[in-house]
Amino acid sequence: MTSTEMLQDFDPEPAAARLAEAWRHRRRLTELPADERPAGISQGYAIQAALQRRMADGSAGWKIAGASVSGIKAAPHGAPVFGYLRDPCVHPSGAVLAAPPNGAVFTLEVEIALRFARACRPAAEVFEPATMIDAAYLAVEVVCSRFIDRKAVGVPSFIGDNAGFHAFVKGDALPQGAASALLAAPAQLLHYGEVVGPALAGDDRTDPLAAMQHFWAHAAALDLAVPAGALVTTGTLIRPHDTMKPGTYEGRLGDARVVFSIAEVVV
Repeated sequence: MTSTEMLQDFDPEPAAARLAEAWRHRRRLTELPADERPAGISQGYAIQAALQRRMADGSAGWKIAGASVSGIKAAPHGAPVFGYLRDPCVHPSGAVLAAPPNGAVFTLEVEIALRFARACRPAAEVFEPATMIDAAYLAVEVVCSRFIDRKAVGVPSFIGDNAGFHAFVKGDALPQGAASALLAAPAQLLHYGEVVGPALAGDDRTDPLAAMQHFWAHAAALDLAVPAGALVTTGTLIRPHDTMKPGTYEGRLGDARVVFSIAEVVV
């Protein structure tokens, strides 16, 4: 059965409605019911798109996950996964974020986010960072799925849950934007000054511009329009840090910083 046939026989709306309710009421799910569960990657992205429409609160851009050489090799479908940066969940450095619901484990990743200088149509043009990207930022993505165990439910359901996106914190701009030497520099994450997320290297480290090529292919396949000012956060530069600890965190990359706090109590 082709991807088109699978989508013709699949209604993403019930799963999107269930996930939207989980978002709004800070609930977590064991899994989707069998008759709502996506059977493949295309069905997962159909749920994700329907979820984004249902939330109806805008998007600041996209996230990329698993785009390192090692990540792609380990992926069952041989590709990164993508999600939306929901507008209300995008914060400036210094923000205090609500703790995830019900004492859930959350994952912190120090990343580089790139900003588009102009509107683009990936299906109609080649990615050219020198002319399309006008800024690069140090950032942190907070991952916390609506599923209790995001790995147990499988990649299609994880994609449907907007690839586990919980929050995004934008930090300092990098000198020279997409041409910055810091795109290849080691990063780290600290909690009250203690390193909790050491740098990745080699095939384990995300190459931001290589990750963008994967995003470009994904956006072209779905005929997505990329508006001027859109951000794409490109994937982790550190060993992802799984934690339940509140408090103040800081990402570092050269002289660039991004700082945020996780609230001491659920709000």
